[in-house]
Amino acid sequence: MTRAVADPFAPYAPRHDAPFDRRRAAHLLRRAGFGAPRDALERALVEGPDRTVERLVARRTDPAVAELDAVVRPLASGDDVRGLAAWWIARMLRTGDPLREKVALFWHGHFATSNAKVRDARQMLGQLRIFLDLGLGRFDELLAAVAEDPAMLSWLDGDRNRKGHPNENFARELFELFTLGLGPYTERDVQEAARALTGWRRAGGRYRFVETRHDDGEKEILGRRGRFGTADVLSLCVAHEATAERLAAALLRFFAHPDPPPAVVAEGARRLTALELDVGRWVELLLRSEWFHSDEVVEARILSPVEFVVGHLRTLGARADAKRAEAEVARLGQALLRPPSVKGWDGEAAWIQSASMISRIACAGRLASASRDGLVRALDAEAIVGPGDAAPERLAERAAKGVLFRDVAEASIRAVTAHVRAAPPEERPAAALAAALSLPEASIG
Repeated sequence: MTRAVADPFAPYAPRHDAPFDRRRAAHLLRRAGFGAPRDALERALVEGPDRTVERLVARRTDPAVAELDAVVRPLASGDDVRGLAAWWIARMLRTGDPLREKVALFWHGHFATSNAKVRDARQMLGQLRIFLDLGLGRFDELLAAVAEDPAMLSWLDGDRNRKGHPNENFARELFELFTLGLGPYTERDVQEAARALTGWRRAGGRYRFVETRHDDGEKEILGRRGRFGTADVLSLCVAHEATAERLAAALLRFFAHPDPPPAVVAEGARRLTALELDVGRWVELLLRSEWFHSDEVVEARILSPVEFVVGHLRTLGARADAKRAEAEVARLGQALLRPPSVKGWDGEAAWIQSASMISRIACAGRLASASRDGLVRALDAEAIVGPGDAAPERLAERAAKGVLFRDVAEASIRAVTAHVRAAPPEERPAAALAAALSLPEASIG
């Protein structure tokens, strides 16, 4: 039964009916990052929720990421971004700052841009850098950077938007998807905003603002009149109350619940407005909140392919090949840097249709199987479930709890047990993990 919460953003305090146990600690780590690595989980249980959130939101130097950053330039060449996507997967797998990567993934879906049209990996890297560097800051600063981002200008025809011949693509998505949402604006607002956003010209792979291409005439946008330019349009959008509500709802769906109650969205918008749309401070508030740690929210989301692959690899403590991991993620329906449309991915139930569940089960087997040239290069399955000569029922139970961190239905344990019993003793630890990751519960996070 869901416990009624008068203020969903009131601070969470562990108690008898809502303890900060392995289930809730894993929930916090999964939502603020990818998976629940055993060392991070044990540390969270010792430190408690407040100290854990404090560490998760603190920006810090990450040697593993710095090492990867030093080799990214050759990957961002030409128009093939598979190598760049694999580099991002490698960051997610190795990072000690998982919230920064997780929020960048959120913005990648929010400002969905595909290299299928951009066809320039350097531009895609530039946009990803914006999400990584500014994603936990103020929304107005992030939006301003995105509005002048070469990948976004290529994606939404910024070079075709010029004085006397306005192109409405960016203006329309700015209103509908990036800020206000459907309803608070008119077609006339889109047309006038397109005029204000004119002036960009592409030369090779670069963009520059050309004054003679900009329409500096008077416009009327969202009930205001003036000789508006790009900065003015963005300010009008950011200041509109609908933006805080839309942004709060999107963040709540991504970090907490696929269908947040209207009262929670309203309070989230109020808090976000009070924080001047500072996303990092708002996410910290959410992660510390009573509602976030409630039974209503814990295990309420379906893991995206990135969360499924990267999260389970981190939970298992596996050493994996990033290129193969990127291929697994794409095979499951989430090709990074190549979203299907300006709306990004549908998510949630769309991830687990019949065909995709079959693919997830096959992927689970590869996640639990180490080989020199496979997806997983090294994995100590016995450290998680015990030796292969242990009772199959014991291996099954430890596998389920060791990767899912929750009570699992008895029928699921029996299914894992049957899979373990059918394997040779030396293969049983990996078989137990593969079967556990094949359970429906393994796609819930």
